[in-house]
Amino acid sequence: MSTVPDVLKGRLMLLQNENPSLTFEDDQMDTGDGIRGLIRVIDGDDTIALEFIEPEEMWQEPDVLEEYVETAEEGVGVTVIVPNGEKEDAREEIGEDGGIRVLGYDEIGSSLRYPR
Repeated sequence: MSTVPDVLKGRLMLLQNENPSLTFEDDQMDTGDGIRGLIRVIDGDDTIALEFIEPEEMWQEPDVLEEYVETAEEGVGVTVIVPNGEKEDAREEIGEDGGIRVLGYDEIGSSLRYPR
């Protein structure tokens, strides 16, 4: 079973290899429901995308969903990475509308390229 820190580390390495001209910062936040991971994708001085790596069921929390939507509305790309068993439900709930992309833990090798 994959953990958020493992997925964060793997995804960060893949993103850095695919986008050498961009900067990436990672962070982990310990919550009552588990550890959340975050990757900031930075082009120069601008944050162009955030990638949220979520523990089980975290993406369903109203405050968390609002965070995704508000980030996307600010023009920042949003990727939400959830446990494999939850990705279809997350895709249905969050949708691809508004620039929010949903991946499962097993898909961290996809959607790696960020435009400059």
